[in-house]
Amino acid sequence: MRVPNSKFCLLLIVFTVAIIQSVTSQDFEHSRTQNLIPNPSFENVNTTIRRIDMEMQNFGIMKDWKASINTPDAYHPQLELVKFTHRSPNFLKQFGTQEPRTGEGKVGMYIAGGAYKEGVTVKLKRPLGAGKYYYFHMYVSLGEGISNSCTSSIGSYFSARDPKITLTSKLQLNIASSKMVCDTKGWVKVCGVYRAKGTEKYISLGYFSDSPRGKSVKGGKYDTGYYFVDDVLLMEMRDPKNLVAGQVCNMALDFSPIEFLVGESEAYTEIQKALDSYIQYVTIFKVNSVKIIGHADDAGSTFENEIMSAMRASNVKQYMIEKGVDESLIEIVAAGDTSPVVTTGSDLDPDSNNRVEIKID
Repeated sequence: MRVPNSKFCLLLIVFTVAIIQSVTSQDFEHSRTQNLIPNPSFENVNTTIRRIDMEMQNFGIMKDWKASINTPDAYHPQLELVKFTHRSPNFLKQFGTQEPRTGEGKVGMYIAGGAYKEGVTVKLKRPLGAGKYYYFHMYVSLGEGISNSCTSSIGSYFSARDPKITLTSKLQLNIASSKMVCDTKGWVKVCGVYRAKGTEKYISLGYFSDSPRGKSVKGGKYDTGYYFVDDVLLMEMRDPKNLVAGQVCNMALDFSPIEFLVGESEAYTEIQKALDSYIQYVTIFKVNSVKIIGHADDAGSTFENEIMSAMRASNVKQYMIEKGVDESLIEIVAAGDTSPVVTTGSDLDPDSNNRVEIKID
């Protein structure tokens, strides 16, 4: 580790003492509390439900969400604890073997017209604001086990009331996939930007009209497609100005810690490039705070490591301010060498301890 010279140490003593504070591992987790979707990854279930009539009607186990129409399917390990009066062996397995994108839960639904269309609905954490812009995405995967077609007619529908969707409903999606989703192995992002009227309290996922756009995966016209859905996100944006939906949908939303070279604290070019994704996120979305947590390895003394971590956090903050991030949102924390991600004896590169983590809330 390169230690600052004595002049820097003297100048930084007061600065360091002022900003060093204890932090817990919870402070390092990237939080996205601004997501307006409850149970967005379908991880939470109604554990009090221990008996359901038919396995083909299992969606009642899913917390917060309800079926919009017909019988979408819940996929969750807790289903093993439910006693079904009429159990259908391998019912869920027939649709495909895709693992959830994250966690343990996902949902499945038919995307079709008329009697076969399915969907799910949830009440938002708070109503949408009139004239405000919202970013939406969900991840979908075509169920290879039973689908004979794929479609672009899958997305989200916003409503002021709990929608009463029927077999003859012809509700136009507010956000739909920009391309055919035919991938049966991976997960595809369905994404867009929505300008709210100010009355919306509910969001429904699926397709709620007739004649979805699509094609047979074996040739011919569209018939029916079965899709898995996971990881739903709805966040308020600042005024998107000249950004188009495609640009927003391609931006980074998941971030990793930013690693520094041993003994370095400056926000050099590689660091700046990594920070630009964070900066784009903060300037586009409504956020309450940006916590910058500096870290150092244990090569120096505890005091020297605290100084190094403070300098890293401070330089990251300065770059963010120069790029337009509101200074009042930013808090910096010097964690020193107290929270290593690589410990003694590990096969991982110990240089990873020289890093800055950024928590956006």
